[in-house]
Amino acid sequence: MLAVTFYDVVKWLHIMAVVVAFGGVFTYPVWYRFVLAASPGDRVMFHRAQGFIGQWVISPGLLVIVLAGAYMATDRDLWSKVWVTLPLIIAIGIGALGGVFFGPREAKLAELAEAGGGPEYERIFTRVRNVGYVALALVAIAAYMMVTKLGS
Repeated sequence: MLAVTFYDVVKWLHIMAVVVAFGGVFTYPVWYRFVLAASPGDRVMFHRAQGFIGQWVISPGLLVIVLAGAYMATDRDLWSKVWVTLPLIIAIGIGALGGVFFGPREAKLAELAEAGGGPEYERIFTRVRNVGYVALALVAIAAYMMVTKLGS
């Protein structure tokens, strides 16, 4: 007989929140190759889409990830495990980056693209792209730690 517990449902929600929040963002490295060669209008649309995804997909997803993770860590008394606490710190850090780094700069990139681009656009784009790569690596590290229970 199949027994599904509340914990199992929360774990599924936790995993689905990661997939929804970050799945599309893992395609950004591909998109970055096209953005610099794109028309200003296409650049504007891309950066506005980034802002929308950050505000309406990633931020709520992170909330679900953190709340579900907190429930599971509390339920199974796992707060002392590195594979729990470090991914939590990563999630909070990525959330903070979204608000203080990505959001404002993606809005600025859309504004600069609308004005035709230029050196400031390229400088900010490069910084956002590079910090984005770091954020993606951190998401991958957090997932790896939780799947392997690294440090247990």
